[in-house]
Amino acid sequence: MLHRLSIATRLGFAACLFLAPVGYGLWVQTSANQAQIVQAHREADGAAYLRGIDAVHSALTRAVVLRQSLDGDGLAAKLAELRTGFGSALETEALSQEAEVLIRARDRSAMKVEARRALRRLGQQVANRSGIVLDPELASYYLGDIFASSLADLREQFTELRRNNAGGAGHDADGDAKRFDGALLSGRIENLLQSIEYAVATATGPQGNPAIKETLDKTFQPFGMMMSHAVAMMESGRGDPAAVQATFDAIDRFAQAANDQFVELLDARATRLREESLRTAAIGGALSLLALLSVVALVRQGVIRPLRRMTEALGRLADGDIATEVPASRFDDEIAALGAAMRRFKQALEDSRSLSNTVVQSTMHVSVATGQAAAAIAQVSDGAHGQMASVERLRRSFLETREAMKEVAAVTRTGQERSRDAADRLEESLSDIDAMADAVREIADMSSEINRVTVAIGKLAAHSNILSLNASIEASRAGEHGRGFSVVAGAVGTLAQQTLKLAQEIAELARRSHDRIGRGLEVAAAVGRRMQEVSVTIAETDSLSQIIVDQVARQRESVDGIETALIELSEISHANASAAEEITATMRSLAALTDDTRLRAEEVAGSAGA
Repeated sequence: MLHRLSIATRLGFAACLFLAPVGYGLWVQTSANQAQIVQAHREADGAAYLRGIDAVHSALTRAVVLRQSLDGDGLAAKLAELRTGFGSALETEALSQEAEVLIRARDRSAMKVEARRALRRLGQQVANRSGIVLDPELASYYLGDIFASSLADLREQFTELRRNNAGGAGHDADGDAKRFDGALLSGRIENLLQSIEYAVATATGPQGNPAIKETLDKTFQPFGMMMSHAVAMMESGRGDPAAVQATFDAIDRFAQAANDQFVELLDARATRLREESLRTAAIGGALSLLALLSVVALVRQGVIRPLRRMTEALGRLADGDIATEVPASRFDDEIAALGAAMRRFKQALEDSRSLSNTVVQSTMHVSVATGQAAAAIAQVSDGAHGQMASVERLRRSFLETREAMKEVAAVTRTGQERSRDAADRLEESLSDIDAMADAVREIADMSSEINRVTVAIGKLAAHSNILSLNASIEASRAGEHGRGFSVVAGAVGTLAQQTLKLAQEIAELARRSHDRIGRGLEVAAAVGRRMQEVSVTIAETDSLSQIIVDQVARQRESVDGIETALIELSEISHANASAAEEITATMRSLAALTDDTRLRAEEVAGSAGA
């Protein structure tokens, strides 16, 4: 499978084989060292915080035991300053604020006890959250236990023992109880001192860090002697304030020394881890350089040398040395593809040599053939010029014929237009006669209607006359009262007779008008028939004229087609003549090019043979 990979893929794969483990190891080691360095700084911050808390606790204890004045506000301010610097990171703000409140309190008894307890809880919380009590190295672990827990407990036990002895020792039950409590406190102090001594011995022993023994013993030995003297003093019941003050000073100095030594160990550890990270980075850089050199060697062996062999072979092939062998590649990659391309180039070079020999022979035959073709084309050109002259004469004759046919068509079209004008006027006359006949018929219909109306009027007049007679009869029967009505009835009868007479006269006039209208309709019909015959004759004349015009138009179209064909024939003749001249020139150029090609092919064949 490796043989089928490209050069870039192989190089990348090789680089990954070298760099991936190195990079992963560097990342793991650097991450672990960085985490330990961060933890060392966190413990150093906790030690600084505990140093301040221990100073406040010592001041508070001294004030209680020695009954000295206490600057509660100053101690609370110092504790608040420590809280501002370290409390947020170690999450001890709530407990620190509680201790500050207790320290500021004015009560010197119970509240101060609660304040010391709050400081002890705060110290334990700082030690736990900063990781001091979980330090992985033995020396720093025991040193942290000394200043974070044991010495603070020792200070508390001395405080309790001092307070117990301050009350005096009687012979009653209370005195026995105090002596018992004193013995118990003395035992606790002895246990704490033994524990501190063991922690110091372990921290400075072979399993710890022997290098710090000399420095630590400078404060531990005076501390041990002072603690033995203090225990003896307390057990004897003596409580010299100066001795008590010296005891607390010894505890504070040893706590300070243990804290300082602890911080120095943490700084040394952080420095060692940083140096280790630098060494790891240097090793990684060296391994990366080794990987780079390996990749360079691989490129030189797998790319540069094969390319140099391919380049030399290609140069020899370019010089015409067809016998040169194309180098083979061990891999199926770009170098192999280049070798395949060079083999195709070599085969093409061999084919070109064979082809050049063939071209030399072919160009000789082509040169002869082009000379013969040029002569034949010259003859064709002469014939095309003669044909062109004949076609031009024939085209002029057809142009004259077309002009004559145009004149005939114009005369025929004029007669046709006049016939159509007469036919149009005749049509208008026929339309007028038809309109007149329709008007007459309407008059006849109106006469009939008048006759019908007069008959109706006559009937109405007869009925009116009958009604007037009846009215007269009724009036005569009425006597004197119907005399006026009889006069009116007579008048109505008279009007009815007049109306009947006038209706009869109107009916007679309507009848005579109807007869005369009938005769007018007969005359109009006869005139219409004659004009229709004339219109048919004009239409036949117009049809014949149209036939003549159509025939002339078709003849003209035929003449136009012949003229177009003659024009096209003339153009073809021109084109043939021009093409013949161009072909002649081309054949001459082809002959010259053939001679030049033959010469070059001979030169190529000669150089390939060399």
